[in-house]
Order: sequence, then structure tokens, then C-alpha cells
Amino acid sequence: MTNQRIIAILQTLTILVFMSLGTVLIKLALSDVPPFTFAWLSVAVGMVGLSIYTFAIRKERIPTGLPRTVWMYLFAIGFFNFFVARSTLTLSLDLLEATTNTYLVNFVGFVTMGMSIFILKESPTIFQILGAAVALVGLRVFFLEIPPPSELRGGLLILVGILGVAYTNNITRKLAIVTKNQLSNSIISTVALLIGGGMLVLVGILFDWPPQISGLANFATLFYAGLVMIAFSMTVWNYILRTLRSYEASILGASTVIWTALLAIPILGETLTGNEIVGIVLMLVGLALVQVRRGQLSDLFGRKRP
Repeated sequence: MTNQRIIAILQTLTILVFMSLGTVLIKLALSDVPPFTFAWLSVAVGMVGLSIYTFAIRKERIPTGLPRTVWMYLFAIGFFNFFVARSTLTLSLDLLEATTNTYLVNFVGFVTMGMSIFILKESPTIFQILGAAVALVGLRVFFLEIPPPSELRGGLLILVGILGVAYTNNITRKLAIVTKNQLSNSIISTVALLIGGGMLVLVGILFDWPPQISGLANFATLFYAGLVMIAFSMTVWNYILRTLRSYEASILGASTVIWTALLAIPILGETLTGNEIVGIVLMLVGLALVQVRRGQLSDLFGRKRP
């Protein structure tokens, strides 16, 4: 493994720990701040931060004469990822424990795979089917009993959110095909955020003004969520994908449930039961299997057959 790849993996794990810390901090803030208020204000902060980075620091510009199809894809990415997913996933965090929330969100990889069958006409491999089955068994183990109504509502919100993110993942790949990868990742992320985030902020201003937020810690968490979890993480993730393969990043990304649990236990006082630990392990195994492309476990993390 080259030094460049080691550095990329360390960078990925670092940003994932930052993301997990953000989830825990947001869970704390939601005890004082209405979840929808936090959602649209954090997106507003992220819009400003990412716009400054893309247009002022990198001095990139939106290409002129983009086809209508490209704008439709950008609108879809913005709407489903930043308007739908950002709001529903924040609302769900208010109803679920941080670890449970992160665990369920990680199923977005399986939903993305399922959608790709219809959107991108990709057929799953036997390992991908097996991985999905293992993860579903893990889900059943994690929830030995039917959750209470509030948790069921949180789970439903997560389902809506990950459907939006999964659709976005597939549409982003279609956009890359249509533009032949000629459109900058920074431009795609920024424009999509301005479209979808702008819609969310507009709804917030119309129906949630003035925002009910107070306390230095809550404001700090708000800026952390906007600048680190949205603007910074999107920028670093695009940079990391220049070195790591997408399936490698996906496997590493699933570790957020581990970091969230390790942080939520001392900070939020959450606990993990034995069945929840087993469920998490099965989900991680399932995600690893889903990433196998050519039917060989040696394909994971770029290890080649001799």
C-alpha cells in the first residue's frame, strides 16, 4: 500500500470521527433547539462556507451553456440530498439515540445498490445479494422487539432520508456519465447545495422565523454542523475519492457507527446491548460483502490476486 493511500485512509477516518462527533453534539443541541430549526440554519451556514471555498478560494465558476439535462440532475441532487435528506435525518436524530440513528443511516449503501438495478441497469453480484441478506439479519438482531412509536417515527424519517441520499448517489453517477466527468466535483456539490439548501432555508425563513436558538454551545454546534459536517466534509470527501476507490470509501464510511457509539457512550450516556453489537457487526460484514465486485474477497481494498 502506497504512502498516498495510507494518508487518504487516515484522512478518511479523521473526517469520519469528526462527523460522528458532530452527530453526538447535534443530539445534545436538539434538547434545546427544534430539529427543523437546526436543520435549515446548519444548511445555511454550510452554503456560505462551501460557496466561499468554491468561488472565492478555488475561484471556480459555473460553466456557461450547461444542457437542461445537467441542470435537472443538479436540481434532483440538491432537492433529495439537501432539502429532503438533511431535514428528515435531523428530525430522526431527535427521536432516536445517536448510535441507532447512525446504524440505520448506514443502510443507505444497500438502498443505493437496489436503486442502481433500475436507474443504472446494474445487476448485483452474488456477494452483493449475500451482503444485503446478512445486513437484514443484523437489522432483525439489532431490534429484537418492535420499537416504541417515537422510534418507529424516527425510523420512518430515516427511510425517507436514505431513499433521498440513495437516489442522489445514483443520479450523481448518471451526471458523471452525461458530462464525461468534465464538471468539477466542487461545482456539483456547491450548486446542488445552493439549490436544495436554498429551498430548505426559504421554507425555514417563511415558517420558522425568528429561529429559536440560544446558548453559546448550541451556536458552536450549529457552525460545526454547517462548516465541518457539510462544507468541509464534502470538500475533503471529493479529494479523498481521487485516491481511494468508491467502495473502499464506503467500507470506511460504515465505521461511523463505531465512532458514534464510542463517543455517545461517555458524552450522551448511551449504552449498547449485546444484540445491538451483534447487529452492528453483521451490518458491517454485509457492507463489506456488497463492495465485492468480481466475486473475490481479495478485491477489497485493492489487494490483487497473485
